[in-house]
Amino acid sequence: MNGNSYYLARTVLDSLPVSYKTIQLAEKNIGFCTLCEQCKDGSDCDLQDDFNDVLKEMRSADGLVFSLPKYLFTGSKFLAFLERLDTLVHMRRHSGYERKAEKPNIELFLGKPFCIFFTSGTGRIENEILRITEEYIEALGLKPIFSDEPPHLGVNVRAGDSKGEVLHNKIALDECKRVVTKMIDSMEKTDPAK
Repeated sequence: MNGNSYYLARTVLDSLPVSYKTIQLAEKNIGFCTLCEQCKDGSDCDLQDDFNDVLKEMRSADGLVFSLPKYLFTGSKFLAFLERLDTLVHMRRHSGYERKAEKPNIELFLGKPFCIFFTSGTGRIENEILRITEEYIEALGLKPIFSDEPPHLGVNVRAGDSKGEVLHNKIALDECKRVVTKMIDSMEKTDPAK
């Protein structure tokens, strides 16, 4: 908790004229999907943990910023969370496994923009991590906001090993700010009041 991914997101968002809420999955109780199929008719997840509260916050947001540490793959809590989100969509799209859904609703976040910051001690991110993360997140109906720099799907940030070390990487901080600004601009263009 409160590691380089957190410091990166807070520093970038604090520097821009936006209001935001930070949710650290490391602080949340997020269990694994049990394939109970209770979500296929459009209800939220039936498991009693923090998943539905986080989902509610995500639904109310105008855009989403994911800031992820790269470990062997990526954070296990984030993977469990993605699995739960993706299962909601999968069960509704395919009407569960045993019986048909009465009112399938697969639109969790249709068209909501998102961007991703990947942090690692080395600054390297494998293509497999990018591909899997992209597939899971885009399956939810979210619209990616791309970086102009490789790996394009997200901003790859060398974070170092010490907490707060990421804040010394000014080039990456600037790129993260550019991507979030692009996301804000995309929201303003689709706002009918503008």
